[in-house]
Amino acid sequence: MKSATLAAALVIALPLAGGCGGSVPPTHYYVLEPQDVTAVKPSGGLNVGVDRFDVDPPYDQDRIVYRVGDDSAEVGFYAYHRWAAPLERMLPRFVASAYADVPGLHSIEPVAPGRDYDAYLRGHVAVVEEIDTPEGQRVRVRLDLRLTIDDRDVWTARIRETSDVSADEVTDIVERIRSAIDEGLRETIPELRVALARHGS
Repeated sequence: MKSATLAAALVIALPLAGGCGGSVPPTHYYVLEPQDVTAVKPSGGLNVGVDRFDVDPPYDQDRIVYRVGDDSAEVGFYAYHRWAAPLERMLPRFVASAYADVPGLHSIEPVAPGRDYDAYLRGHVAVVEEIDTPEGQRVRVRLDLRLTIDDRDVWTARIRETSDVSADEVTDIVERIRSAIDEGLRETIPELRVALARHGS
């Protein structure tokens, strides 16, 4: 199965601050971008549309979230490092790419207007963040997925990943978030295959 890749999509240099002679740091934007892979799919299987994800606050915006301590109620936001698009829009394409080669799926793509699908994959983002502790930095990801046919759940999965980051650059943080999501999706594939086989039997 292919893996998705992270790309730093864009760097914008903001104009000089008026009158003070100092410059504003450039803002860096990051995408969760899947690889383009052409796969020959069998004629059978489900055509699945991936809906936009529901995203809990404070992750429902373009600012990357960090927290000082595992249990801290206070969160912070990077001022000059942001998602290139809201997670609700980027994750459906990322997930569709991760599941593209799963047996039992004829096609899977972000929901397109005017298209009919046999099933829908819906997702919920509870947590996507950096955590800073005295021992170092790590990322935490909490996602829930469900595949529905005629508004009935035929498969559900919970992704719960926490992993250490070896460097403290924001690009390393975002890459580890990408890897954590990708690893979590890979772990769900066996049960998804079983659910699809059961549905097709």
